[in-house]
Amino acid sequence: MLSHIGDEWQGGAAATLAQAYVAARVAEDALARIAAQAQPTPSIEATKGPVVIGNIEDDFHALGRKMVGTFLRADGWIVHDLGNDVLPATFVDKALEVGARVIGVSAMMLTTARNIRRLREEIDRRGLTGRLQLAVGGAVFRVCPGLDREVGGDGTAGSALDAPALFATLWQKAVPPEAKP
Repeated sequence: MLSHIGDEWQGGAAATLAQAYVAARVAEDALARIAAQAQPTPSIEATKGPVVIGNIEDDFHALGRKMVGTFLRADGWIVHDLGNDVLPATFVDKALEVGARVIGVSAMMLTTARNIRRLREEIDRRGLTGRLQLAVGGAVFRVCPGLDREVGGDGTAGSALDAPALFATLWQKAVPPEAKP
């Protein structure tokens, strides 16, 4: 439903920005209620490694990130959600602390997506290139093909439903810490 509303709004049809905002808030509330009621099954719970997610510095659009976190948890990942407006060093520090191989970073607008470059620079500056993979996502990545590579991402998913597969691919691609010289 949200994807349809976004496509309509982007195409100049029917939905206003206010309507899209209300739809997103309703979806966020419904997602929170579903996640709160969901009982983890022993066969899925914590079967995969830790990952870190958050919205990049200056970005406060939480719905997409929360959806990704919900789908990752349902797929068995241990998710460390840092929230909104996260500095690059904070992402890297948390990933190192919990042993994550993948950082998922979200941005809704082009202006904030460009802040992801600083996260890529932080990863590279610390010598963690290849060890920490960078999954990027958010509405802007759907409308700007190639933006994921421009900001230094290692991959992006078309939707929150596709995020677990992307994280699994990037996890496998990451060089484990013990393999580093």
